[in-house]
Formats: sequence, structure tokens, C-alpha cells
Amino acid sequence: MTNKSQIEYPITEELNISKKYNGIPELVDLNFDLWILRVKLEFPDLQNPVYLSFKNVESFRVLDEGSLMEFWTNKERSKGWLWKVKKGGWHDQEKNRRGFELSKELLKDYDEYMVVGIGICLNLIGGTEPIITEP
Repeated sequence: MTNKSQIEYPITEELNISKKYNGIPELVDLNFDLWILRVKLEFPDLQNPVYLSFKNVESFRVLDEGSLMEFWTNKERSKGWLWKVKKGGWHDQEKNRRGFELSKELLKDYDEYMVVGIGICLNLIGGTEPIITEP
């Protein structure tokens, strides 16, 4: 059993580009074509969806929010729904995983981003900050 005092909580930062949109979105669609990951989001107060585009994607995962408790139990977590994970997230976990040896050098300049959604969240390791577009 892990001692709660040994848990390292992730350090996150809300991205400014997301502050225009209030509330927590629902992730309703993902499309990855090896160059770009496109995410369709629906916000409760918006009539039209919002789209996020991530370029230079190395890896991504979609998890139920219940599998990311280290983010929710951190009293100092960022506001909003789109974060840059600065420390202690999935990227750091992967860098410490033994089977990840070949990718450590490749990914040292990549950042981790997190899209907080209703029920489902997206973690992404990539080289550029996402772009938000509306129809």
C-alpha cells in the first residue's frame, strides 16, 4: 500500500487559449491520422462544438477521470479544462518506465497536455501547444 505522503501530485498550468470557454467539455470524437490529433469538444453553454488540433503527437491516451485521481486530489490543481502538465504526469511516469528506454532521448523536448472532460480525459505527449477552432 502506498503512503499518501509519498504521492507526488502533478503540477499543471491552465493554457490561456482555453480561458474563452467556460465549464468542462465532453470529449465526443477523436481523429488521429499520424500527423494531427483532432478532438471534438461540446460545452454545455455552447451551441456549436469546439475543435482542438494537436500536431507532432508522439503518444496519447484516453482515460476515465477515475483513473487519474492524483490530479483531482491535488488541492493546488489548475483551473479550467486544458492544461500543460509541467511535472508529475504521464510523461514523467513513462520516462521512468524501464521499457521506455529508447524513447527517452526522443521525447525530452516534448510536453504533456491534458484535456479535462466530463467523464473522459485525454493526456497527450507532443511537441506543440494545441490550436482551438470553431465552426
